[in-house]
Amino acid sequence: MSTRTDLLELSVDALTALSNAGFVKRAQKDVVEGKLPEIEQQDDGTVLARYADGVTTTLPPGLPLREARCSCPATGLCRHRVTLVLAYQSRFAGQAGDKRDSAPWCPSTLAGAVELLPRATLDQARRMAAARPAIRLSAGSTPTARLPMCDVRFLSRTSLALARCDCRQAENCAHIALAVWAFAQGERQQPGFAGMTVELDLGAGAAPAQLQDDSGAYEAIVALASQLWLDGTSQNPMLVDTRFEKALQEAGKPGWRWVLEALAQLRGALAGQHARASNADPATLLHLVSMLMARLGAARAQTPLPASQILGVGVSGEVALDHLRLVPMGSQCWSGEAAEGVRLIWADPDTLAVTVMEKTWPRADTGTGAVALRDRRLVGMPLHRLAASQIVTRAARRRANGLLTVGTAATQTSALPLSGSAWDTLASPLRQPDVASLRAHLRSLPPDFVRPLHAIEHVHVVPVAALVDCLWDAASQSLCARVQVAAGEDDLLTLRLRHDPATPGAIDALARALEDEPLAVAGSVSSEAGQLGMTPLALLTAHGLQVPQLAAQGTPAKLASGRHDDKSALHALLEGTIDLLAHSLRQGLRHQGDAALGRAAQQAAALRAAGLGRCAEALATAMDSVKNSDARVLPERLAALYALLHTLASDS
Repeated sequence: MSTRTDLLELSVDALTALSNAGFVKRAQKDVVEGKLPEIEQQDDGTVLARYADGVTTTLPPGLPLREARCSCPATGLCRHRVTLVLAYQSRFAGQAGDKRDSAPWCPSTLAGAVELLPRATLDQARRMAAARPAIRLSAGSTPTARLPMCDVRFLSRTSLALARCDCRQAENCAHIALAVWAFAQGERQQPGFAGMTVELDLGAGAAPAQLQDDSGAYEAIVALASQLWLDGTSQNPMLVDTRFEKALQEAGKPGWRWVLEALAQLRGALAGQHARASNADPATLLHLVSMLMARLGAARAQTPLPASQILGVGVSGEVALDHLRLVPMGSQCWSGEAAEGVRLIWADPDTLAVTVMEKTWPRADTGTGAVALRDRRLVGMPLHRLAASQIVTRAARRRANGLLTVGTAATQTSALPLSGSAWDTLASPLRQPDVASLRAHLRSLPPDFVRPLHAIEHVHVVPVAALVDCLWDAASQSLCARVQVAAGEDDLLTLRLRHDPATPGAIDALARALEDEPLAVAGSVSSEAGQLGMTPLALLTAHGLQVPQLAAQGTPAKLASGRHDDKSALHALLEGTIDLLAHSLRQGLRHQGDAALGRAAQQAAALRAAGLGRCAEALATAMDSVKNSDARVLPERLAALYALLHTLASDS
């Protein structure tokens, strides 16, 4: 009788992923104290555990851990099932040797087990595969497949039943079948790969699937972008509502998920500008309009990435998730004339996925009944407490762009104290050890306009070795600090947080947290003039997690005045051109007259004199489109110009 390799190779981390940390810790304690059940392995491989309290647990081969039969009153997964695995390992590990292997492996070896899944599951998987989803694969000791809506991890080299998906079904689901097929395809295309993205193709080399006729959607979006550029984003939003509805309707017909999400982001930013929201920024609107057009352009061009992946064809709008543990990464807040809101950012330590919880409330008038934004309640807790707690839930639903809704029932969702080592469980690429690794990761990514669209981009955690300086820039109303991430004089990261009336205590709270010798910082990372910068969302100190945007207003911090102004003349020229485009989008090219065209001509001449001939030619060509009333090509040309300027400004 051979031993159960699938049980012997499960690590503590794998057991935690299959159950939860509480059950594993309780089971480990029982093992240390010698409170082990009697273990019996039957001829067919079934493992039977008999406990001293009379409970019996049975785990046949090929079944997920949660489907083991247990006589205890628990309706779901219980500690007896977890203890069975540890007790089995304790008894048989010495006889069979250590079955745990840290060497990389490929789940394509489990392809035969996929064919044994229920017919309904396989039929569902084949229907999903027909949409040719793009799946990102990562090899290693725990291979991972990131599907458009779910993440699949393979915790056992020998048992498909121990593969874990973060959807509601969790085990033996259609997503796991897709992941195995994707690994098999990746192994055929690039044997021994460490990481790659495949467009799943069960046709074994069939020609790429033809997209539905997209002319209606493309024309509708171009018409929307043209009206925004010509009449300006400051126009009455009711005048473009019809354009938005038409674009959403047409993009929904072929199922362009990322385009639909981009349109929703653009519409929300436009509404925020008219509501005078504190986070409204002309540069943001310019970025959203340009990236939307760039995504359409990339999908229609001949690129290595399939158009279906760029547009999000076949991506579901929402998926229910299984047991989920979320670690806080900070918050973003805003306020407008009639409403205020918050975005709480979370990371899943198991899949390293970043998700966002959003909530909006009517703006409270000042007075005795007013409630500060930090004291608003979500998931049954004040925001400032929730943002520093970890969440464990079985009632979460995630949208394609990473937005998360969580049920508030006490039996389904719990907010627990955050341990000081919570961020230590985060791995690469979410957590980076130094600036060089972070820069290398960002440069390895495809452009944003061809990647899946998420509610927040480029969130990372880095350690903090020392605070170099902390200054108040009165011109930009921002706190600017430089921190040393790791050993080395050049391993510096600039933290920049702009004052926002929605978060009156944020600047002072950030200054105090930086003086408190932080251990690590989380935030949204960007590159400017070749230097990496971060908008800090949260800092981990010896006293716990500090979330500046939800901090109470306290004693003003004493900050030295100054600014880190080491930008070159070339970078200033690029920024000036981007500012010109942002101003033109806000005011509308149609309403600016000859003076605006003259300023654009001067800017083009300055770009040409600086050796940026392509930028100068693109700006001049775009302005010619305005003079010639060629509105159809205007958004495409301006999007191409912005993408070029943005790339150069990031690296100059």
